[in-house]
Amino acid sequence: MGNREPERSSVAITPTQLNYIRKLLAQKASGRAAVAISKIHPADIAELFSVSLTPAETRMLVDLLFSQLKAGVVLAQLPDSLLTEVLDDLDDASIARILKRQDPNDALQFLSQLDPDRHDSILKLLPESIRYRIEQLMIYPEDSAGQCMASSYMSILPDLTANEAVEQIRSQSEDVDVPFYVYVVADDRMLLGVVPLRRLVTCPQDTPIRELMVDDPFTVDTDDDVEEAAAIARKYDIMAVPVVDGSHHLMGVIPGDSLFEVMEKEATEDMYRMAGLSDEDSVFTPVPTAFRQRFPWILVNLVTAFVASTVVRMFEGTIAQFAALAAFMPVVAGMGGNIGNQSLVVITRAIALGELDFSSARKALFKESSLGLLMGLVAGLVAAAVAWLSSGDPSRSFQLGIVILVSMVANMWLAGLLGAGIPLTLRAMGRDPALGSNILLTACTDSIGYLLLLGLAMLVIT
Repeated sequence: MGNREPERSSVAITPTQLNYIRKLLAQKASGRAAVAISKIHPADIAELFSVSLTPAETRMLVDLLFSQLKAGVVLAQLPDSLLTEVLDDLDDASIARILKRQDPNDALQFLSQLDPDRHDSILKLLPESIRYRIEQLMIYPEDSAGQCMASSYMSILPDLTANEAVEQIRSQSEDVDVPFYVYVVADDRMLLGVVPLRRLVTCPQDTPIRELMVDDPFTVDTDDDVEEAAAIARKYDIMAVPVVDGSHHLMGVIPGDSLFEVMEKEATEDMYRMAGLSDEDSVFTPVPTAFRQRFPWILVNLVTAFVASTVVRMFEGTIAQFAALAAFMPVVAGMGGNIGNQSLVVITRAIALGELDFSSARKALFKESSLGLLMGLVAGLVAAAVAWLSSGDPSRSFQLGIVILVSMVANMWLAGLLGAGIPLTLRAMGRDPALGSNILLTACTDSIGYLLLLGLAMLVIT
């Protein structure tokens, strides 16, 4: 999670190299595999863990990474489910060797993937200074700003000139996690302001820091959800967010790469929840675990599908009298689902970004429903023309076209309204707007689409 220097001697891996290294591991040619791995960037080495290595091959790869002091930086690139699988096969001493070379945030991330019963035994194997820094982060709630903050950043006192500040920064540690900003603090670590590093090094040397600094920078408290920090960074276009305690003392800074990871995780969670998936699901999730996580929503989907099928059964007689209706049922329902999903994604994302309040929500509802109505009219005219031209019964072709047109316009208008209304309603109820919205929307558009098409057909045609 901390910023790392580029691997100058590393090159990007190619599929051919990936297969070559895997073959070397299978042949237990550890010497040649070590040479090959030494020339590859850690992020690319991590791809080797996702190519179905055997347990013996995985262990050999981990041993090679230990020998090259790359184990920590490579394993930090793995998705959580795969990281857990690899760490579970390592003993406490091996994990402690990794944590010794990690920054505290990454070390805590590694520990969180392990059985809590192993935490104490692993921490006891670490040097006291490292153990203390990790335990300090463990005090804060999970996914809080306090757990994600870095303690390595540049800070200066306010009563300096720009030249004096630069000299003071030079005397500080070179390995900082926040290279873009310099934080101005009082003697008691009270946060006073922030100076962009570029402004500091380009201004006249005798410029007072108080003239350069931005007073009262955006901050989050240690117990705030880290997503609040990500929202601040996204809204105000800043690359790091300082973390303060209740007395406004600077406790740490959440660096840009951590904020990016949070934003990426947010987007993934929204996407997964809309589809009824667990946040932890991935291509590496074991089948039994994935089954337990996914099946409840599949069961909900099955129930809603029965609702739609019940609507169809109500009109068996109408379908029997005019079989051409059956060909247009998936068209009407599918187009409604497509329009609704577009509205759903737009509104859910707007909610996640904090772009909607009460007045703008009403405008969004009107816009999405109007868009559904307009697109329904155009698509309905096309579908009606197809129905009229393809009907084998000229006496009913016009009636069929009218039924298709009206049902598509109505269903797509309602789909736009529901696609915007469902996430807004869930948010008003204090629920996650993305949680299962897609399944609920599909159930509505299918059932309503069938009801409109077959109900109108019964009234007009039969």
